[in-house]
Amino acid sequence: MDYTVEIYNETDRERAPSPDECGFGQPVFIEKTIQGDEYIVMGVIYDTQLVDPDQGRSGPRLAQGDQPQFTPGYVEERTKFAGVALLGVAEVTKDATIENPSHQMPRWTLAVEDIVEQCPDGVTREFHNTEDGRLQLAYIERLLDVAGPLGAEVTLALVERLRESFPAEEHQRVLNVIEKDIRWQSSVDRGVMR
Repeated sequence: MDYTVEIYNETDRERAPSPDECGFGQPVFIEKTIQGDEYIVMGVIYDTQLVDPDQGRSGPRLAQGDQPQFTPGYVEERTKFAGVALLGVAEVTKDATIENPSHQMPRWTLAVEDIVEQCPDGVTREFHNTEDGRLQLAYIERLLDVAGPLGAEVTLALVERLRESFPAEEHQRVLNVIEKDIRWQSSVDRGVMR
């Protein structure tokens, strides 16, 4: 699933997210309550768009300096949007940790008013950790499809983040294999062979 979310600006919130909190490859999550049980839906930012209705406007405008009586109330229409690809779901326990992460497609749709939050590194790590301590990234093919031309880049950005969370040699080897495969697939898709 692919969602477009609006990023708060200074008029929406006392503290708007800084650029590094909503950047390319940033893991995010949405809290959902389904039939009384708490879940998080995990996602990743794979695209951003800037919207500025004033851009390119050169014709006459309603609010001129010599016509103050026609000055409309100012409405901030500039905004930023982020494309979020969903990665999976996990249950939230009573002590606010997650368990049973699933990298399958979430069965629920999100609501218009759902809040998308920056995912802490610890939650991102637990989402990618199996019960026996192995690293899992079962959503890669789906992420590559959803993110389209940016799929390889966002997957590599996620791999880079996971390198810091999984420093063990066995996990680094798995991440090396994934990185090589993604780079090779990306080269083939672009018609570049090395």
